[in-house]
Amino acid sequence: MDNKTTQTQAATMEIGLLIGSLDQLEDVAAWGYDYAEISPGLLGIDEAGGTIEQKALEQIQGSPVPVTAMCGFLGRSKVVGPEINNTQVHDYVIRLFDAMQQAGVPVIGYGSGGSRFVPDGFSRDRALEQVNEFLQMCADLGEPRGVQVALEPYNYDDANLINTVPEGVEMVQKVNRPAIQLMADFFHMRLNGESFDTLAAAGPYLIHAHIAEPGRGRPQTTPAEHAAYLRTLCEAGYYGRVTQTGELPAYGSPAEASATLKRFAREGGENK
Repeated sequence: MDNKTTQTQAATMEIGLLIGSLDQLEDVAAWGYDYAEISPGLLGIDEAGGTIEQKALEQIQGSPVPVTAMCGFLGRSKVVGPEINNTQVHDYVIRLFDAMQQAGVPVIGYGSGGSRFVPDGFSRDRALEQVNEFLQMCADLGEPRGVQVALEPYNYDDANLINTVPEGVEMVQKVNRPAIQLMADFFHMRLNGESFDTLAAAGPYLIHAHIAEPGRGRPQTTPAEHAAYLRTLCEAGYYGRVTQTGELPAYGSPAEASATLKRFAREGGENK
């Protein structure tokens, strides 16, 4: 399985929507999105326990759109610092990946900036080693289950380790496992003021992407910026999934957002 196994093989990207309830699956289809993205909690999985709920599995299997990605990997658990509980994290990842395999969800993003926040006085080199160790464990558990992890660079306000796309590429190269690849996120790139040009070198490692309005008092982003992001992904050779993970106020409705993003993705592929 290479790093493009889970990417869409069609000529254009797929545009999906992050949902907070499986009851929204009908809406996702009605609004014209290609797929839905969910969090582990919607499967009945959390870090304290739980296994996949039969009702959730039935809703996913009967959905008019596929559920093909997840985010919100870790909540309170830490993978960096002097006090981490590797056994607890290991057990949680097994339950989560088992549930993903049952539900047919092939990719989960690893953002979870708080989980890799480096405490004051703690070695950053050791922190990077700990992230590597966590991702190696995820690869060990994910590969036999057909699950890939997409490492998500996080904005500087919410994390202090692996913040930019080049830093994400460096970590993925260091881990060097097919099950561990990269995610790009318009939201975090815009919060960081990071140029889309950094996506060019990331193309071979990308297996997932997100887009949402950064907000936080910043000027509202425009359709031209959304088009530039999707076009640059195409130019980098990425034709996988792009999930809208929050509102995009530039559009009047989810249906308008879906149609417009799909058009931008199509045009980006045609202009490549």
